[in-house]
Amino acid sequence: MKKTQENKFFSFSKNILNNEKNSVKQQREGLLSIALVFPNSYAVGMSNLGFQTVYKLFNEFPGVSCERAFYYPYFPTVTKTLESNRELREFDVIAFSVSFEMDFINIIQILINGGITPLSSNRDFREPLIIAGGAVTFLNPAPLTPFVDIFLIGELEPKLHTLMESLLNSKKQNLSKNEILESFNASPGFYVPAKFENHQKVQKVHFHLKNENPQYSPILSPDSHFKNMFLTEVGRGCGRKCNFCAASFIYQPFRIFPVERILETIRTHCQETKRIGLIGSAISDYPKIKTLCLQLVKKNYQLGLSSFRLDKIDDSFINILERGKVNSIAFAPEAGTERLRKTINKNLSQEQIIDAAEVISHSSVNQVKLYFLIGLPGETWEDIEGIVTLVDKMQQIFYRSKRTKKMTISVNTFIPKPFTPFQWAAMEKISEIQRKRKHLNKKLKALTGVQISPKSAKEEILQGIFSLGGKDIGKAIYFKIIDNLDWEQAWLKAGVNEQKILFSEKQSGEVFPWDFNEA
Repeated sequence: MKKTQENKFFSFSKNILNNEKNSVKQQREGLLSIALVFPNSYAVGMSNLGFQTVYKLFNEFPGVSCERAFYYPYFPTVTKTLESNRELREFDVIAFSVSFEMDFINIIQILINGGITPLSSNRDFREPLIIAGGAVTFLNPAPLTPFVDIFLIGELEPKLHTLMESLLNSKKQNLSKNEILESFNASPGFYVPAKFENHQKVQKVHFHLKNENPQYSPILSPDSHFKNMFLTEVGRGCGRKCNFCAASFIYQPFRIFPVERILETIRTHCQETKRIGLIGSAISDYPKIKTLCLQLVKKNYQLGLSSFRLDKIDDSFINILERGKVNSIAFAPEAGTERLRKTINKNLSQEQIIDAAEVISHSSVNQVKLYFLIGLPGETWEDIEGIVTLVDKMQQIFYRSKRTKKMTISVNTFIPKPFTPFQWAAMEKISEIQRKRKHLNKKLKALTGVQISPKSAKEEILQGIFSLGGKDIGKAIYFKIIDNLDWEQAWLKAGVNEQKILFSEKQSGEVFPWDFNEA
């Protein structure tokens, strides 16, 4: 069975590589070999600008050869790289780029399937060193501490040289694993669980963008979610500081790139594609977003934009988006009433939302996606009804314009995130989540032209536990996989208290699993 999967994977990887436009040059005979793993599908991983950036930077470093691997849904037992079809256990280092808490399961499964001892304390010195970075490790890496040797806490660029030189020197000097861990433990921006002492603090490292160029996607692929779109960042962080949103608090301060530098990055690296994706946590707050988009559409580029604030939409900007062939646009009102939006620091008035709907109604944009949260602190049933009322008002505006719009509504459950003002809040219990979502689904489906994105309350609860829990969560995932347990059995075996982690408000002064990690 496994041999059959490996044969099919060989054809799969060959097709994937043939479809790519790849500007990354690999050092096939590098002294240090790294398998960079995105623990989700190829389509998701190659749509992630951070993952692509790390791949490019690793391969640009002298003496380093880096290949990519993913969690392959159609080949779940295969743990090989795309480039050479080598097993992960054959590399010096396995580096996980972690963007989603739910991928914790895949990380542990990949190690087990790859014949690598999952628990770092039991891992033989001849096995690869396991390191991890990415957005999730900025927040709460605690569930992964039983499995990962070294975490990079913060943005890669300012620590790249330290990371690579330390790993290369370790290889040259044939250092023991203990010596490697000791060297990283003494360096800011690295978290070494095996060497960590309670009094320590890990300094999160940020990249100062002054005189730097934006990161971009060096690989274009029709098999990624963005399908041959060139991605480039316009800035990092967000100055809005909504109470529920981690991006405002882990990427500090809010930084931007000049228009000229973004345009130069596109001119130099876009590999002849005409599809440009602008990436940023607060892209609509980019001071010269209209100027940048106008410059691009004048050069006949098609635009791809992440979620926008409704108060930034006006006639002139929607005209630019139309010229950029933007057919779909996403917004996040988050709450159904202005009162609750003020509570969560999402300062967006009802009038601003309705005005934006009027502008969109006369445009050629034919798909509108709205993101809402339920279970927010301070939420009442009036706020739930407010979601229906707001969607209905917007759809009536679209209907009157006689320009059909397809509306997709995504209703997500609020999950308290580390480092945010809401990290002390309790999460809604599953029965309440299901009750509110059932009500919304019934009301929203009755509206013409409105579709609801399916969501799983059980999965949201699981994500909440992964987001807020400690190393016992990692042990529970491990027990679930190796002992074939259900979640309740796994929680019990690992000593996980769901009630305390999720459903109880935290007290001031409470110690969190991520408190070692400076914001």
